[in-house]
Amino acid sequence: MARPVEPMPESSPRPVPPIGVRISTDMERRSYGIRARARWTDPLTKQRVIRTEIVKDEATARAFFETLRNSSVKGMDVSMTLLEFFTSIEDRWARGLDMTSTGDNYRYGLRLRVLPALGHLPVTQITAGMIDRTIDDWEKQYGASTIKNTIAPLVRVLD
Repeated sequence: MARPVEPMPESSPRPVPPIGVRISTDMERRSYGIRARARWTDPLTKQRVIRTEIVKDEATARAFFETLRNSSVKGMDVSMTLLEFFTSIEDRWARGLDMTSTGDNYRYGLRLRVLPALGHLPVTQITAGMIDRTIDDWEKQYGASTIKNTIAPLVRVLD
């Protein structure tokens, strides 16, 4: 009897170091580049977590390590875009909203204006100036109510 083929598992998200963990790093030269490896112990599970990337040179490996250290300080993957962050928090940004009235308008504001304008940017690089310029652009196209229903959910997501 033939054994059924199981579907390939979806790629799991890259592990991000929790806040404040100590990260140990090492590099190993290989024929196809440098293996940059970072390790830390998850404080909740006490499991050792390893994240490895193949990079072209030592400078890129050091940048990879620095990104992970920054992630440990900030408590999130500092390379995560606003769209990835929005997807990862799911509907937590909408806690306390009446989803039959306000929530729907906020969701439309996010999907139609915020994510197309800012979704490609890393969250840690979004500045007040970027948001201000984006709002200026929206003000040329939309009314006050639409702008309000766009800014309010952006603030909730970034909080």
